[in-house]
Amino acid sequence: MKKMIRTVAAAAAVLMAPPALADDDAEETDGAKPLIALELELGFGTDWTFKADDRTAELADAYPDIALAVTINATDWLAFNLGVAVESVLDPVGDRFFGDIGAYVDTLNAQVFLGGLTVTAGKFAPGFGTAWDVTPGVYGTDFAGDYELSEALGLGLAYEFKAGAAGTITAGANLFYADNTVLSESVFTNRGRNRVGAGGPGNTGKLNNFSVTLDGSDIPAVEGLTWHLGYAHLQRGRGDISDVNAFALGLAYERETGSGWTVGWNGEVVYATGWNGARDKAVYVTQGLSFAKDSWHAELAGTIRQVRYFAGGRDNDLLAQVSAGYEFENGVDVSLGYAFAREAREEAHTLGLS
Repeated sequence: MKKMIRTVAAAAAVLMAPPALADDDAEETDGAKPLIALELELGFGTDWTFKADDRTAELADAYPDIALAVTINATDWLAFNLGVAVESVLDPVGDRFFGDIGAYVDTLNAQVFLGGLTVTAGKFAPGFGTAWDVTPGVYGTDFAGDYELSEALGLGLAYEFKAGAAGTITAGANLFYADNTVLSESVFTNRGRNRVGAGGPGNTGKLNNFSVTLDGSDIPAVEGLTWHLGYAHLQRGRGDISDVNAFALGLAYERETGSGWTVGWNGEVVYATGWNGARDKAVYVTQGLSFAKDSWHAELAGTIRQVRYFAGGRDNDLLAQVSAGYEFENGVDVSLGYAFAREAREEAHTLGLS
């Protein structure tokens, strides 16, 4: 179950506004950005793995999924961003009911806007891939989340421009390393501080990891189509034997039919060498399909993940999910999903409510 709440503060006054009106009305008034913009997403979910080859994985887990985003617009060209997440920060070892909950800062940065150029410095999420974000369903993003880049310290650049028949193009470049400051810890339940000594690709304590991306949208000839190209290089961490080099190609399309349905599709392929800091190779193929009409929605999604090991052998993992839900007029969305997962030759069946 999820609900989105947005508020906008202008000058010293805090103005409550519904999601569709908060930001738009503030900017329509005089073209100026609000001084403070707040966005709160409240989510709660339950996962029940009712059948698994690994019997220790058969458990129920209820958890919060809460995100707070705060933006302070100091001027029209300078903003400061804070993001706080609240969730279960440890893996469950048995049935769990809202346990191991921690709160941590996942975003803390400054942004400078210079025409079509945006410069970000601080803690942020470098761009690479999109399936971990846009794939629909209760479990649609689970495997694709393996290659999401997040909680990094560094510098990001994004330049957006109009390209005629090609629509709007956004070019991005990011230089970073995994956060190893006190912000990598969490309060309430402490997930532990990240240290360079822990190793892992990108966990170098130096600005020697980077990603470059190219995104397209607003294509006049194909309304509703977006595309993504990405490359990421993660330097080997302590104890690793190889750097990671990964490539991403993604497409997404959404359209409304004459009968009132909104249909969406997304697909993405990611190929990586040096996977997990070893000399392994990984391929991810993700697809998602969504249908929505009025307050009802349904989703199909799946990911094939193949890892070829340098020492020999391979894993052919699979995630397939189906889900459906209803969004109430007050913004609360309730969804029910089923997922089948095969990882390292072990299968699991999970039901989820979110």
